[in-house]
Amino acid sequence: MVVDRRLDNILRTLLQPGAADPNNADASSVYASAATVLATLTNPLNVSLLSTQILISPAIWEENFDGLKAGLRVFGVFQSATVGKFETQGSILSVEEWINALVRGANNNVPRWKHLLLLGGVLSADQERSQLPRVTRTSLEQAFCRAVNLSVESNARHELEADVLSLVLSHAVQCLSRRAKEALHYDALLPVIVKSMYNSREGFQSGYFLSTIDHDIMTIEGKLVWPSKSNSFLELQQRSGRPLFAAMSGLARLAAASIRHSQDPMVLHQFVDNLWGFSQVLSAQWKMNGLSEVPMSEEKNRVDEESLKATLPVVWQILKAILFGSTMILQELTARIVESPLLSGPDHGPTFSSKVLLVLRNFYFITSRLGPNAFSSYNFVYLSAIDILTTYPTPSEKFITDIAPAQAGTIPPTLPERLFDLYFLNTAEHFTHSLPQKVNEETTLPCTSAYLLPPSSDASLHAHFESAHSVMLSIIGAPKSADLGARILPFYVDTVFKTFPTSLSARQFRLAFGTLIRECSPPQAISSLQPHLAEVIMEILAERAKIASTESLGNKVDEGAVGLSEKDVCILALIDGLPAMEVGVMERWLGPTADLLNSVENEGSKGRIRERFWDVLSGELDVERAEVAVRWWTSAGGRDKVLLGLEEGEGVEGIRAML
Repeated sequence: MVVDRRLDNILRTLLQPGAADPNNADASSVYASAATVLATLTNPLNVSLLSTQILISPAIWEENFDGLKAGLRVFGVFQSATVGKFETQGSILSVEEWINALVRGANNNVPRWKHLLLLGGVLSADQERSQLPRVTRTSLEQAFCRAVNLSVESNARHELEADVLSLVLSHAVQCLSRRAKEALHYDALLPVIVKSMYNSREGFQSGYFLSTIDHDIMTIEGKLVWPSKSNSFLELQQRSGRPLFAAMSGLARLAAASIRHSQDPMVLHQFVDNLWGFSQVLSAQWKMNGLSEVPMSEEKNRVDEESLKATLPVVWQILKAILFGSTMILQELTARIVESPLLSGPDHGPTFSSKVLLVLRNFYFITSRLGPNAFSSYNFVYLSAIDILTTYPTPSEKFITDIAPAQAGTIPPTLPERLFDLYFLNTAEHFTHSLPQKVNEETTLPCTSAYLLPPSSDASLHAHFESAHSVMLSIIGAPKSADLGARILPFYVDTVFKTFPTSLSARQFRLAFGTLIRECSPPQAISSLQPHLAEVIMEILAERAKIASTESLGNKVDEGAVGLSEKDVCILALIDGLPAMEVGVMERWLGPTADLLNSVENEGSKGRIRERFWDVLSGELDVERAEVAVRWWTSAGGRDKVLLGLEEGEGVEGIRAML
């Protein structure tokens, strides 16, 4: 019989050590033949025999072989054989009888974790859940989940066992019914999945996979070179193609599902601690190589072309995979915390949220390349953790103190430390309103001051500069820090004038003064301490407008202000502040603002300012202020002042037509 001869041949091959090395291209035929023969066998005893041999064969499971890749190949054998059986259902042995014989091959001589390869392969062959008889599928699912639970409850003692379990489950879990998924012991499963992802030699290797890069980085003609033929790159490239690496998104979804169904808060704490430790090692390893000192904006000038095209993209792709996978898991964790009064309460909430933020801090060297709003799941995790933590004053103070720069008032010489500073600035902005004034004054403010006047030659510090100004405005607007805000406001106004327009854009300048006027007007806390401060700011701004340059700012500003001068922007800032002023102050400033408008000589700029003035008066005032504006416009000469210079017959409708 042809089938019998093929069975004899494949059995002899499986008994030969080394015959099915998964890394040997020639051995692929062994796995293909095994799947083909298995699918065509009609004797149940032969099916069981071959099934057993595939699971214990020395040809596949030689001790020094690549166990994980062998496991994936065996999983594929059972999957392909099952698909082949589905296609030949008219044979002597029915599908149900064939599968029963196949499963009997996973006997007591076969380690339980290898049972998962068989059961998972069969279930994965029927992704549409339409080929397997219902009773058979239910039995297979129960056996599969029982094997998973027994393995994870023993904590998958061997690394290969844990990795195979994680890999097979990531492939097969989507094929399980809802009831089968509910039978999994997720509290025991989560540590196994996390261990495979982050700590396994097949996974992210506890972050140490980056440690060899610096040995191969050279400086040639003033540029960093990381050759594509270097050992560190070849190893990294080979690692990125490994089975567990390739399945990381599926593993992340599996870990997220485990968190969603977890019942034990301590298991979740263990996960966060593990991820925090991993992120610390990864960040430390990245700092140790020369590539960490090159900002993305300067890579073309400081890194050679081969490295930019061949080697750097590979390492950044892996790092992004770490960030995306970790964020996917943290998103599920954060959602659980937000939804659970227990997890968000004082016993767990502050610990979870602070450690999540510390993890994101360690990953910030990756996130900073993608931009602050690169993907919504990151923003959800980040902002939700902040929202939870800010409800607990003491843990919030500790967190801000812990992440504050070690040398306040100075700019660190290394890029990784400057990125930590940027993370601090971006995060501290969200805490100023909940922190006591003492913390804002002694911790946040000193760490911010170094970046308010950045060296204009270092483009990599521009993000720090913007964040520092946002922090200052946030401190000034914090009700608990009203006294501090009143004291630092004169210094900050002077800083804004010094940095505009050389560093501060027109949009930022207007935002700064609009915020200052609002925070110094009733009912804000500063106005009760310094009642006339808003009007003083208006006076300063008006005086600056009178002497400011009338030359176009050109490329120094954001797109929306192209063609405007420094004088124009100062007048626009005055107009922006009108809706926030106390009613009497606003009424006094309507006339002087119109006078400044008419002092603009450039007709194009004057038209744009007039347009903005009209928008504020007609659409941005509340009822009380609108009544004052209408009275000024109709009875106090406001209309004539604003429309001064228009041709006869042009009225309010003509304002927009001019622009």
